[in-house]
Amino acid sequence: MKSQHLGMYLATCVMAVALTGCGRQDAAPAAANTPDAAAAKAAELEAREQQLAQREAEIKTKEAEQEAQRRAEAEAAEREAAKVAAAKKAADEAAAKRAAAKKAAESRPAAVAQNPTPPPVTAPVQVPVEIRAGTQLVVALTSDVTTKTAKVGDRFEARLATALRSGDRLVAPEGSRVTGTVTEVVSGSSQIGAVPALGLRFDQLELADGRQMPIRGELQQLGESEKGADAAKILGGAAAGAVIGHQIKHGTKGKVIGGILGGAAGAVVAKNTGSEVLLQAGSQLTIALEQGFVVTQPSS
Repeated sequence: MKSQHLGMYLATCVMAVALTGCGRQDAAPAAANTPDAAAAKAAELEAREQQLAQREAEIKTKEAEQEAQRRAEAEAAEREAAKVAAAKKAADEAAAKRAAAKKAAESRPAAVAQNPTPPPVTAPVQVPVEIRAGTQLVVALTSDVTTKTAKVGDRFEARLATALRSGDRLVAPEGSRVTGTVTEVVSGSSQIGAVPALGLRFDQLELADGRQMPIRGELQQLGESEKGADAAKILGGAAAGAVIGHQIKHGTKGKVIGGILGGAAGAVVAKNTGSEVLLQAGSQLTIALEQGFVVTQPSS
């Protein structure tokens, strides 16, 4: 009887153990399918992918560094080879020059004996030429100059209409460049009631040998074709007091207005107020030198 009870007790224990094991096996898949387990697995996969990506980036960086180093070494080798080649070429050229010089030195005595060198020809020394103050030059403007657009300090250019000579010496041929500066501008259209006036000073002359000679030239008169209604009166060096002769209306004929040019000598003044002075390209002007100058032989 006791043995039967013991057998039943053992069977019951075995069944309990088996049922417990089955319960654990069933619980494991259930635990594996929970959201936390899935998130952990995804995080693990992502971490592995990041590790792989980082490893690949490190490999690429290392390969790029190695490639850059190889290129730098190759370029350095090329530069060194170029330096060696240049040094060799220079040495060869120097040796060739020394050989040529030696050969020429050896053959020079015989050549001198056969063909003696003639004495050098000495160029005649030219006597300096003086251009006196008061000398007049006729020039032609190369561009328009007008009180409507000109400003004090503007540069202008003209060409000699006739050559400048001193005896049989040519100082400056026809067409030589003469440059100057606008010294005063009075515009009739921009200043109500103003008498238009244009002051010109010539300061440089191109000589026959190409040298630039500083000069002081003042306007004396216009050519016949430029004497018109809008360019009536010219003041030259004698008008250094800057007094413009102008006939004032209402019977005060001959009265003068002073100070319009501010001290500039050499100007073209229009007849009528409200107009403009216009000197067109090609206009011929006569200028007088305030100071003389001396043309010496150019240094060699």
